Amino acid sequence: MSRSPPPPIAVLDSSVLVPRWSRVILQRIAARPDAPYVPVWSEWIIAETWRVLTWQWIVRAGRTNQEQSRALTRAENEMLRYLIPVLRLVSLRAYAGPDPWLELTDRDDDPIWHTSQVAGARYVVSHNIADFPPLVQGHHVYGDVEYLTVIEFVEDVLGTNVADVLDSPLPFGAVVRSGRMP
Repeated sequence: MSRSPPPPIAVLDSSVLVPRWSRVILQRIAARPDAPYVPVWSEWIIAETWRVLTWQWIVRAGRTNQEQSRALTRAENEMLRYLIPVLRLVSLRAYAGPDPWLELTDRDDDPIWHTSQVAGARYVVSHNIADFPPLVQGHHVYGDVEYLTVIEFVEDVLGTNVADVLDSPLPFGAVVRSGRMP
């Protein structure tokens, strides 16, 4: 009896977890009984996602009071309730593997690469295209890990139309591509 290979592992960067549209698309696909990929995050990605969402909330509110603070907590906890069941957590605590590519100038993105190494990921899904590895034969690859945007990952790799998964039009500017060749 032939077994199909396990689905690929993909690290989800905070830049794709903060926008609601991309978070919902990635969560819905991962929640399918026959999920075509295994999403992964680390404590670094969780903290960064929480920090950015909190900062956005504070900016929108102008300032916070006790009720706004409780509403923020409820909203962020609701997001975690949807993501925790589908994302696998890996820890960077004892990471001692290879460093990312030399051209990566944002050292705060090193933990994204480290997460991919700990998880054995084949993909990193991010909207932070300025910090992708250089193109190699039409793909942003370093080591055995390819960096892609949500659109590239869902449509080019998983073969699914993002608008169909979201069940509504994508927000303006959502179709981000990195120059990757399908």
